[in-house]
Amino acid sequence: MPRTRKATFGALGATLCATALVGTAGAAQAQDDNGVARKSAAEIATAATDAFNGARSMHATVSRDGSGLDRQDPARLDVSADRKDNCVGTVEYAADGGSLEVIRHADKVWVKPDATWLRNNLPADQSKDVQKLEGKFLQGTAQDQGLSDLARLCSINDYRDAIKDATSAGTLKKGSETTADGVPVIEITGKHDGTDMTLAVATRGTPFPVRAASTADGEQQTANFTFDQPVPDKTPSADETVPWGA
Repeated sequence: MPRTRKATFGALGATLCATALVGTAGAAQAQDDNGVARKSAAEIATAATDAFNGARSMHATVSRDGSGLDRQDPARLDVSADRKDNCVGTVEYAADGGSLEVIRHADKVWVKPDATWLRNNLPADQSKDVQKLEGKFLQGTAQDQGLSDLARLCSINDYRDAIKDATSAGTLKKGSETTADGVPVIEITGKHDGTDMTLAVATRGTPFPVRAASTADGEQQTANFTFDQPVPDKTPSADETVPWGA
C-alpha cells in the first residue's frame, strides 16, 4: 500500500488534543442529580475526565469544518471502540478526498478505502490498481507504517487524553446550567493552546462530557459521544482482504 502525503489520521488525531467534544450521557436525564453543578470549574473538568476513564467503551462522531482543509485532512469521523482494542469506524476526508472504513481487533487493523481515496493517494504508476483494491480491506498491524495513525483512531486512551487536554486550561470558568440534546448539563469555558472551548458535563447520572464547541484559526470542531455500548468484533474474511503494502 503506498504512503500518503500526510499521515492518514494524524491531522485529525493532532487536533483532538484541543478539540470540541460533544457527547450524550445516555439516559442521564432520568437519573439523580450527581452534584457536579455545585463544584468549581476545575472540579467539573476532573469529574468529566474521571467519568471518561471509567467507561468500558465509547462511540464518537467528530467533525471538522474550515476553509483551510484539503483532501488529505480528515473532516468526519465515526468510531466505536472498547478497552480491548476492538474498533469499527469510518473516516471521511475534506475536499472530495474520499473515505476509509477501519476495523481493529487487538493488534490487527483492516482498512477499506473507497475509489476516490485510492485515486487521490495511489502513485501515478499504480493507478491501475484502483479497480483491484476497490472494495477490499487492506490488512496489517497497528505497528505498520501508514496504519499506526489509523490504529490510534481506535484507542480510547487517545480520546481520554484529548478530553484531559481540552479541560486543562488554567482559566476555566463555570457557566450556566442548561440542557444538551435533552440532557441537563453544566457548562465550563476556557482556552487551551489558543483554542476557545466550551464543555458541557452531565449533571445527572455519571458526569460524562456531553457537549462542547471549539474554535481556533477559523476552524470549528464538534463531536458526539455515547458510552458503554457493545462494540462489534467481527473481522473481514480472508477473501475480502489484501495485505497492507502489497
